Amino acid sequence: MKKWTAALLGAILVLGITACGKEKAADGGEANGAANGSANQAVAETGTNAPAEAAVPTVDEMIQKATEASEKLKSFSMDAKVNQNIVIAQGDQKQEQKVDMTMKIDMVKDPLAMYQIMDMNMGEQGSQNVEQYITQEGIYSKMNGAWVKLPDETRDELLASMEQSASPEAQLKQFKSIANEAKVVEEGDEFVLSADLSGDGLKELAKSLMSQSGGENEQTAAMLEQMDIKNIKISYAVNKETFLPSKSTVAMAMNMDVEGQSVSLDMTMDSTISKYDEIDKIEIPQEALDSAQ
Repeated sequence: MKKWTAALLGAILVLGITACGKEKAADGGEANGAANGSANQAVAETGTNAPAEAAVPTVDEMIQKATEASEKLKSFSMDAKVNQNIVIAQGDQKQEQKVDMTMKIDMVKDPLAMYQIMDMNMGEQGSQNVEQYITQEGIYSKMNGAWVKLPDETRDELLASMEQSASPEAQLKQFKSIANEAKVVEEGDEFVLSADLSGDGLKELAKSLMSQSGGENEQTAAMLEQMDIKNIKISYAVNKETFLPSKSTVAMAMNMDVEGQSVSLDMTMDSTISKYDEIDKIEIPQEALDSAQ
């Protein structure tokens, strides 16, 4: 059970991260464009100010404006909560594993660096806490109270992957990978881009995005190849005034048959982004530098 949990966790986290960058739609853009066009026509005919609906951007407009706003960000913080329910069945036997995880991430773009804390609870299988610094100096991880320095080649690979995929604008650029699936609505102080994705193309799209983001590895790719992804629902919100990202949600359901076992998984990942440009730099603490193995 622990083997499945660990392997699935790696695959699902990659999917969750890349799925956050898969929202672009021709009909969503057209629908929003039509609504805006109608509103603008009404304004021209009546001479009144545009109603609130006229301010809702098309999918393409939102992606462009949000990307431009995110590219100017120098630093930010993200809090994420991941809930997974894994069910493994073989014959008449069935095992269920719930995995609840919280992550807090601080990121600075130049020089690229990240600090993260991850707490994972697997019920009877225990819990785990990981604290990690990823900087040009190296990757330092604290597990079970001890600091460990990862090999420099791991640092180089991870920094390259982060540069391609970890920032909000990189995710936004990936939204263009899907057509005819998204829409933009106005909710309070936010514009929300959402999509409900299903069908055979999901697996190929996920594999493509994994490759683009540098997140693909042999184990995860093999796991993904056996997945039957039933559905992915995504929403991505930005502030109406600044177009800076504020929150995102990914919900996914999938099945898989491997070695005579049937595996099903339901996962949700909720993230919020804050502290725009409030983080000056990320430094590895002296304790980690001195004691790391």
